[in-house]
Amino acid sequence: TGAKFVIATNSGTSALHLSLKSINVDKNSEVLVPTLNFAASANAIKYCNATPHFIDSSIYDLGVDAKKLFKYLKNISKIKNGTCYNKKTKKKISALILVHIFGYSGNVLEIKRICNLFKIELIEDAAEAIGSFYKKKHLGTFGKLAALNFNGNKTITTGAGGAVITDNKQLEKKIYSLSIVSKLPHKWKLEYGSIGYNY
Repeated sequence: TGAKFVIATNSGTSALHLSLKSINVDKNSEVLVPTLNFAASANAIKYCNATPHFIDSSIYDLGVDAKKLFKYLKNISKIKNGTCYNKKTKKKISALILVHIFGYSGNVLEIKRICNLFKIELIEDAAEAIGSFYKKKHLGTFGKLAALNFNGNKTITTGAGGAVITDNKQLEKKIYSLSIVSKLPHKWKLEYGSIGYNY
């Protein structure tokens, strides 16, 4: 993919969950997710006790409808101290999971621009996009993080499993630690830095 770091996981869903945990998505967060989707995105959001916030998909490329997204965020959100909040629920809009349905890129550059404008982290669900490129760049490398999936029905399969890809070294370290039950490095001691996951 050209990403600097990869962390192997036991599924694409756990890759999404770790991605959200690494950027501190919690019960006070909403995560934007397209309506045309697989349950894994919404499930991973709920694992963080956050709220899935469903947004319109485009009839042209099946991804997030960028024009509707921009108008919608202008209407329902406000930026305060560098954080995007939903004016109605008062929760922070922490991230947008951009799902590359059937390997289509959608309007990824415009969606990235909108996320930057509204201070929302972009996470790509590239489970169906291994081998898909946009402007000679692999899908999954436009956002801060991306989840891959190697389930039996995917382009590249190991029967099961997934991965997180990123160019951010701090997030790579955090995600790797979370994926190995947050065990602190030591030759023989079993000590843990926080709640972790056996992913």
